[in-house]
Amino acid sequence: MYISRILSVGLMIIISLCLFTVYYPQEITSPLFDYGLLSIIKCLTTFQIYLRQLIIQPTQLIIDKEEHIKRIDGSVNYHLSQYEQECPHHRYHTRIITRKPLIIYIEQFLTRNEIEHLSELAEPLFHPSKVYDVNGAHNYDTYRTSSSANLKRHQTSVVKCIEQRFAQFQGNIEVERIEPFQIVKYTPDQQFQPHYDWFWQADLLKNGGQRLTTFVTYLQANCSKGETEFIEVRFNETLHEQLCDILFCDEKSTGSGIRFRPIPGNSIFWSNVDKEGRLDYLTYHAGRPPGENGYKMGLNAWTRARPFSVSSEE
Repeated sequence: MYISRILSVGLMIIISLCLFTVYYPQEITSPLFDYGLLSIIKCLTTFQIYLRQLIIQPTQLIIDKEEHIKRIDGSVNYHLSQYEQECPHHRYHTRIITRKPLIIYIEQFLTRNEIEHLSELAEPLFHPSKVYDVNGAHNYDTYRTSSSANLKRHQTSVVKCIEQRFAQFQGNIEVERIEPFQIVKYTPDQQFQPHYDWFWQADLLKNGGQRLTTFVTYLQANCSKGETEFIEVRFNETLHEQLCDILFCDEKSTGSGIRFRPIPGNSIFWSNVDKEGRLDYLTYHAGRPPGENGYKMGLNAWTRARPFSVSSEE
């Protein structure tokens, strides 16, 4: 209990420092001040990871000799019948990756049974993915070659509970602000080339306003690649060396953006706008191909500025 309290306080200090540097007036900050905060955050993050390892059974990432990511063990699971009565009080763990843009990594955000349930719902619905063109029309394009399956809002009690979890993570916002879930599937050479999730086309903002945040949650992965890369957030060995369990850290790293491993059950959350509500160009990202004989499946969840009407969907 004592260690758990220390862990909670440490995490609160990290988050407070991050919010302080993001929201405090820029005129009082300086390079030296910013460097000092980065050093403190790094030390506290290391301490938090150490304490968490003392009290939490770690998730085991299984990687074969060819570095194919297969599964994770040690996560909490719930019987699906439980969701019909009430949503389980699910516990997960977070890491702040960057503050500008705000990117938070969420470990064990979905359980094995939830992943299987979502995968079963999506399987008969997959069709070639589409992209929005400059006029806001939804079309097929070689820029995005994956397959997509669109679920209905509140489609099942399990889906409804997961929607609530995503809303609660963002301060218990209205669930109706979250677009209906989209599940995407990638085979060896399929990808989504670099893009933004926010919209600049006026027609796409009429229903719900801007896409303020994004969750990318991995459901299945049997691949040696398949990373989610943030092109404009450059890999920094000093800052990112302790994140190599979730990031690719190899000979390509120093010349690329940070690249997240597709680990089932885990989620990447980021804000598509800055603290002033302006579009954040640092969120430029890509879904890379899984590689030879590879396969991955993920869940996309976007949050709008206002409730999103499902009657306006195609």
